[in-house]
Amino acid sequence: MRNSNDFKFDITIAFVIFAFLIVISVTYISIFFFTKLSTQEFQDKVKISADNIIQIYKTKEDIIKKSTLAIANSELFSNEFKINPEIVSSIFKIFLLANRDFLKIKYVNKYGKSIVYCKKIDNGIICGENDKNNFIFRDFKLQTSLFTKEIMKNDKLIFETISPIKGDSKKGFIVLESTLKRLFNGSNNLYNLLLIDNEGKIYYSDFLKAKSIFDLFMYTLADRIKKANNVFVTNDIYVVSLNKKFKLVFIQNKQLINKTNEISQKLALFMIFVSVFLAIPLGIFFSKPLYNFYKDLDRRVKEEIEKTKEKEQLLMHQSKLAALGEMLGNIAHQWRHPLTRLSLLVQNLMLAYEKNRIDSKFLKNFEQKALAQINYMSQTIDDFTNFFKKDTKKEIFFPKDIINQALQLMDGRIKQTKVNVETKIIKDCPVEGYKSEFSQVVLNIINNAIDVLKERNVENKKIWIRVNCKEIEIEDNAGGIPEKIKDKIFEPYFTTKFQSQGTGIGLYMSRVIITQHFNGELYAYNSDNGAVFVIKL
Repeated sequence: MRNSNDFKFDITIAFVIFAFLIVISVTYISIFFFTKLSTQEFQDKVKISADNIIQIYKTKEDIIKKSTLAIANSELFSNEFKINPEIVSSIFKIFLLANRDFLKIKYVNKYGKSIVYCKKIDNGIICGENDKNNFIFRDFKLQTSLFTKEIMKNDKLIFETISPIKGDSKKGFIVLESTLKRLFNGSNNLYNLLLIDNEGKIYYSDFLKAKSIFDLFMYTLADRIKKANNVFVTNDIYVVSLNKKFKLVFIQNKQLINKTNEISQKLALFMIFVSVFLAIPLGIFFSKPLYNFYKDLDRRVKEEIEKTKEKEQLLMHQSKLAALGEMLGNIAHQWRHPLTRLSLLVQNLMLAYEKNRIDSKFLKNFEQKALAQINYMSQTIDDFTNFFKKDTKKEIFFPKDIINQALQLMDGRIKQTKVNVETKIIKDCPVEGYKSEFSQVVLNIINNAIDVLKERNVENKKIWIRVNCKEIEIEDNAGGIPEKIKDKIFEPYFTTKFQSQGTGIGLYMSRVIITQHFNGELYAYNSDNGAVFVIKL
């Protein structure tokens, strides 16, 4: 005779089997309903994708324009000293290495002849003084400000930015070529994507090869697509303007969606029918598809995480490029004095030769002084290159050393703006992390402080830097952060500067670096003097 424990066991087994049936049935029915995309769902998702692509395009365009202006307006092309092709090539290489979308940078004289150029090739970067591919000079010889144009090269869309040197076309031009190829990497299986111009010519397609939208659609529909702007031409075709010249056309992938719905529906109906009669066998049999489903879901999550990381890396590049333009001015200031001394040494050599005073002692003294100035300039370039070199592993460093390095790199700008910087080291403790990223944070906060002091015309400009072990404070006397924007300064793309002067990503990326890479904090408050930024590592 069976006892109560046996019945409890039977009831438990029956409940487990019943629950198993419910879970299997509900799971596969859910697959059917959740994968059946409605028209509204497609439209909502495609708008989000379009906004993301346009935002990335604007960000890339902003980086390209600011990089071109940074080079064209740098002191490297000042009338005070002769342009050195080797130095210009070194700077061009730094810009090409800093952004993977940059293809070529060249300096062109007022007659349209290439003087110095650097471009990427399969094995690295090459530079030269005479580029065979001179641009069409008559198109912009009268331009006095930066302008851009999109061109096709080898079936690839190229973004070309041209800026006169110092705003004067007589001094020559800086030409920067960039690729927009990676702009459409975010496309997914929900839609197909076309890039067309205002006449309907196709520049990019991820599904069919055609020269024009009139080759893909009937004339009336193609004409509506050509004239449309930020609207759904039909329920499954969305047209949005990328800029004044190009439009994006999103086309719903009906074949994939219908195929997915058909497979999901058959699978769900089959499981509901057979699971009633063969609970355990079918549960075991279909555990593998369930596992594959969650495995695919895990893969998608990882892909989204990788996309997020790529966006953070893009913001990091923007942050470094924004600082790059400012640092060019600093290097030019640091080179003024050694260039002047070298010029005087050469003049003294000529005078000594005319007066017959040149002997071995004079030449030895001349050699030592000249090499000292050249080594100083070389060290400046090395410091600048090392500052923007990406760290591959964490290392131990002291905050005091990084702060001193940042102040040294900014010495030219600090002296130019007449800012008095006071550093107080209460206690200096070792920190483990990426040294160049921490340098970027310190440099960005100090640069912002100088910008505010200059913008508000503070007479006695001061910046205080205090280091107490792993807590660093950077304070200015510019009056503080207005209360209405105090909670927004760490948001991405928020800036109080003019569009040509700020990207609004510096403080956002600084907080990302400190919180995610150093497990620390970055926040700000107002003191009696002005704003205080606190870094806790």
